[in-house]
Amino acid sequence: MRTSSRLGLCLALAAFLPAQVDGPTRERELAAAREIDRLVTAHLAQKGRKPNPVVDDTTFVRRAYLAIAGRIPTAGEVAAFEKLPAASRRQALVESLVGSPAHQSHLFNWWADLLRIRTRLNRQVSGEPYMHWLQDALAQNKPYDVMVKELLAAEGPAHAPGNGATGYHLRDLGMPEDDMANTMRLFLGTRLECAQCHDHPFDKWKQKEFFELVAFNGGMQYRTGFEQSPQAQALRESTRALLEQHGQRAQQALRQVVLTATLGITGSGTGYARLPDTYRYPDARPNQPVQADVPFGNAVALDLPPPRPGARQPRRPARRGNAGLGTPAGTRKAFADWLASPDNPRFATVIVNRFFKRTFGRALIEPLDDLRDDTRASIPELMAHLERLVVDLRFDLRAFERILLRTELFQRAVAGDPDGDFAFEGPLLRRMTAEQLWDSLLTVVVPDVDATLRPPGARAAEVYARYQQIVNATPETIVREVEDYLLRQSDPQKYRAMMRERARLEMEEKEAQAEANLRKARPLFRALAAARRNGDAEAEARAAAALRELGVPLPGERVRRARPDQTLARASELPQPAPPGHLLREFGQSPRDVIDGGHTEASVPQVLDLLNGFVDQRLLNNPNAALR
Repeated sequence: MRTSSRLGLCLALAAFLPAQVDGPTRERELAAAREIDRLVTAHLAQKGRKPNPVVDDTTFVRRAYLAIAGRIPTAGEVAAFEKLPAASRRQALVESLVGSPAHQSHLFNWWADLLRIRTRLNRQVSGEPYMHWLQDALAQNKPYDVMVKELLAAEGPAHAPGNGATGYHLRDLGMPEDDMANTMRLFLGTRLECAQCHDHPFDKWKQKEFFELVAFNGGMQYRTGFEQSPQAQALRESTRALLEQHGQRAQQALRQVVLTATLGITGSGTGYARLPDTYRYPDARPNQPVQADVPFGNAVALDLPPPRPGARQPRRPARRGNAGLGTPAGTRKAFADWLASPDNPRFATVIVNRFFKRTFGRALIEPLDDLRDDTRASIPELMAHLERLVVDLRFDLRAFERILLRTELFQRAVAGDPDGDFAFEGPLLRRMTAEQLWDSLLTVVVPDVDATLRPPGARAAEVYARYQQIVNATPETIVREVEDYLLRQSDPQKYRAMMRERARLEMEEKEAQAEANLRKARPLFRALAAARRNGDAEAEARAAAALRELGVPLPGERVRRARPDQTLARASELPQPAPPGHLLREFGQSPRDVIDGGHTEASVPQVLDLLNGFVDQRLLNNPNAALR
């Protein structure tokens, strides 16, 4: 296999960089990993079984890269691994990969599946800020409880910088009951969907209890109030002539233009919701207001005023939820604090269970999201240990994952019977996910596949710019936007011609500016060359700074395209999810309609895709591919 000398050298050097964890932390993590191994071995002994043997280095390095970086290793990366001291190379590899950009990319795919993140959350709301929030959280290693609290209590304009967490509730825009059902399932492993319409037929949950949970989000709205702001009022005044001339069409156009600034989440929670008019149980009446309460765990102390007498359910719940009941009382934050508390009996259990399955292929409790009072883990002592561990780590999931990867269990040969009596003799044998397969194929096609990863928020910048453009718009700008919208609706052909002409003029302006900057840069190039010849570092720095301010690359610097081709980029950099027919979708990438909706089942279209699609076009017929 062809190797890249540049890549191999960089990776070899990276392997000897200072470790991500200090000595005492490493020892604590190794001790926690040994305790996991002890509990698993004791469980196997009770069943009269033995652990599988430890795999060789070649198998381990491939497994580690797939599990942590989400792709196979390059030849250079394998060579760098083999140069490390034999006794510590596996632990060193785990430390170097966990927290790396490749690891964050792989983890993003997993979280995006759970959180149902899409490039567009719905027709009106972009998902880019939501993705930016998740990318930032992973890059900063934000504690899990903090992440969850931010999602559940987020407020503000959806497209404004720093408000990406609002995407969580906007993913179920206008469906507060579905929102709460998804929240309980995702973070507490509790299935309450049935209780939306009636008492749960197979569990203890009552319909009234479900709406008491929904009440925590009472009064939450999906608009920011921008339409009532002085800025929006001024925009309406500036377009009065257009509104009078075009009537309803102009009103619609103005709404569409300012929509990016009006969508978001407001309302801290009133603590009240109204039972549905189909409610048929003797403990309450249809349409009766109910107060927020939790069905298990510690009670949440709330001091709520009574609901306003005669308050009616608004006619447009998609926009206003239960806004007619009660007054803002901060119950959304109270609910988030209760749910993401270490004292909540299910919060730690669920995330431990999810990460254990992610690492070893099988959870300690299956299914993942249907915990009940009588649910018992396959190894109860291990589950209790892991729950204490993640709480002691203050929900530092990076450290928790590193401990799981430090275990001897992770290094053992796989167990190959997923349908049999699996007892964790080793990790479960499983197929690659769609994202692992795609990223691994790119590894043998793209010289440096991780170079396709962009900084967090790179794709959201355009959304933020559009938001700022509307919020800070002048009346002239809004009039032009409304006129453009009206023209697009009435004469699409003329609109496209106008946009082409506008783009041509903008390009000419950019080219003229670039030529002017180049003329200004010529004396600076001469000054830079003279400074380098004379060894004058200060003069060289001044000339270089002036050139960069003009946007002119220094001699020897490569000019980067503003919008690089992302077709052969890692899965986390592609549209979320990939379009139908893409290799990712054919191999089971989730459409992000439901929680954890991906799959690894085999199918005939997958075979055809490999024979006639990516492998044939990009790999076998690519003279630069690593397999050639």
